[in-house]
Amino acid sequence: MSRFSWTSELVREVLRLSSELDRASTEFSGVSTDTRTLRSGELYVALRGDRLDGHAFVSQAAKAGARGAVVEQRPREAPANFELFVVDDSLTALAQLASARRKALDPTVIAITGTSGKTTTRELLAQAIGDKVFASPANYNNLVGAPLSMLRAPEAAEFWLLELASNQPGEINRLARIVAPDHGVITSVSEGHLDGLGDLRGVLAEKISMLASVPPGGEVLVSDEPSDLIEGARNIHPAARTVGLGPNSDERAAGWRMGATSVEWKWRDVDFRLPGYGAHLIRDGLFAAVMAERLGVDPEGAASRLREAKLPPMRGELRQLGDLTLLVDCYNANPASFRAAIDALTVLAEGRRSAVLAGTMLELGERSADLHEQVARWMIDAGIDLIAATGEFATVCAALEEGLRDRLMVEIEMEGAYEKLAARLH
Repeated sequence: MSRFSWTSELVREVLRLSSELDRASTEFSGVSTDTRTLRSGELYVALRGDRLDGHAFVSQAAKAGARGAVVEQRPREAPANFELFVVDDSLTALAQLASARRKALDPTVIAITGTSGKTTTRELLAQAIGDKVFASPANYNNLVGAPLSMLRAPEAAEFWLLELASNQPGEINRLARIVAPDHGVITSVSEGHLDGLGDLRGVLAEKISMLASVPPGGEVLVSDEPSDLIEGARNIHPAARTVGLGPNSDERAAGWRMGATSVEWKWRDVDFRLPGYGAHLIRDGLFAAVMAERLGVDPEGAASRLREAKLPPMRGELRQLGDLTLLVDCYNANPASFRAAIDALTVLAEGRRSAVLAGTMLELGERSADLHEQVARWMIDAGIDLIAATGEFATVCAALEEGLRDRLMVEIEMEGAYEKLAARLH
């Protein structure tokens, strides 16, 4: 039996709108912001985006079966029996609806953020817990995606794992107030999204801001580096615990190693193994195991489930094509995650030829050229045999090409770089 349902009265109460006593109550089966996936009976929220304005699709939403819409202005034409909820800001309204559902269902909410590792940690934690858990899908981690996750979580889910991301100051603080986490995880802090956050100090402040919304009794787990992260987290939550591979971590992966197709470590005298590659994957798996224990999952059970875990696609994923082994790490990377992939590749390719097809790292602001050059030099110093540099890597590598012509292929477009690299693989 459903514990929660949307009615006209409840929507108006949540959005702080006056009631319409002369109108029959409408019941909504859910909330949608996209007419392409909207299901009959839902409430449509018209959002203004950079490219499209949802208000232009109100009539289309009605034709798709929506019973009403949250709008900032009344459309010129509205179907009969189609209820309109007029608000000042539809994005704020979406957050209010999500918060109301979160409060009514009262799940245990774990908020996960970090420059890198948050998506993998979220997925591994969901698999470590096992039953009655909901993890936000794909990259539903911004001011639209996180509320939509909350609005779509199954009522039976006792644990909500919500990923929070940001590219502007204040975004995570705002998200955390919407999500109202019971527990918090910060997987890493490094240079990323510098277009909006400015520098590493800005990234650190943005990630740590999430912890202000975790109640005093909540569990807080943070990476064991950098030291500023630990200090900042404990200024807000004195009991915050560090997780990592270092000897001084509160929760440390012991005896860790990377095998041919998996990573292994020991924690709580339990042997853990994950399919995939890279030391950073061990850290993400340890975050999952530690938080799962705090949620009542015994380490043996978590370890058993993680051995069969499925990683998010293209994040440290290993693929075999004949004698060619691919380490597939394809997402909006940052220098730290790129360095982790390089380190993993050098270990994986020990005694074999290695190659990298490098795509641009986005949103690095004024430091973009310097950081791309830094990563390029890491690849060269790591002894990578073949480096196909595209996009911004191609720009910085053009100046480095002298003396490296046998190793370095520079092409702005990915297709050209692929053709050059493919011709030299055997």
